[in-house]
Amino acid sequence: MPAESAIRWLHRPPAGATITTVTVLRFPPGQRLWAFKQMGRARAPLAATPGLQFWRLCGTGGGLGFSARPDLSRYALVATWSSEHVLQDFFAASRLFADYRARADEAWTVALLTLRGRGSWGGACPFGPGLGDMPERLPVVALTRARLRLRGFLPFWARVPAINRRLVRAPGLRLALGIGELPWIRPVTFSVWDDAASLEQFAWAGSNHQAAARAALSRRWFAEDLFFRFAAAGSAGTVGGRDPLLTAS
Repeated sequence: MPAESAIRWLHRPPAGATITTVTVLRFPPGQRLWAFKQMGRARAPLAATPGLQFWRLCGTGGGLGFSARPDLSRYALVATWSSEHVLQDFFAASRLFADYRARADEAWTVALLTLRGRGSWGGACPFGPGLGDMPERLPVVALTRARLRLRGFLPFWARVPAINRRLVRAPGLRLALGIGELPWIRPVTFSVWDDAASLEQFAWAGSNHQAAARAALSRRWFAEDLFFRFAAAGSAGTVGGRDPLLTAS
């Protein structure tokens, strides 16, 4: 297995645990059209991948957090796996991933173990039950996803700039990306934090993020929503020239 594709484990997954991965790939100008076309072309080989229980190919937004401005150089794959073996086999031997990796100028994969969460993605909950007794030293990852109702579209996006300004300054934040299948109406956020306390401070300590969450709930802006928290158990490669699991921002 190439060193850049092999997961470096901070904590080995327990037997039987569902493992989630988020892979972020950045493409040079000459490969961006290919990467865009793969949003359709890669669906069949992903659907046929053994042990791949759930997957979503996503575009990304520019900057931190939610963004209405697309970044056409960067794409993401969110996936859940039945075991560590099938996960490692995909990243080591899959022709599809080898093609992605050959064309990308940077790739980063983080392996996640579910701590807790709620909600659904496309009518299902793909991330498995929360695990107990996870080491507190592991970085914490938050993944959110929403499907906006028409009445929630404008008020939701009106609150985003202020939330992003606070996010940039949030203590303990290592990485934040806005991703999504249809980012304007099905936005996803992915963020890596030093620990649970840092995430809680940003999300709920009297913040504009907390006010937005309450407004979305009370005014029914979302037709579907999801929030999950994970322990970051391992990683491979780099994003923005570093591995956020090994180095803080």
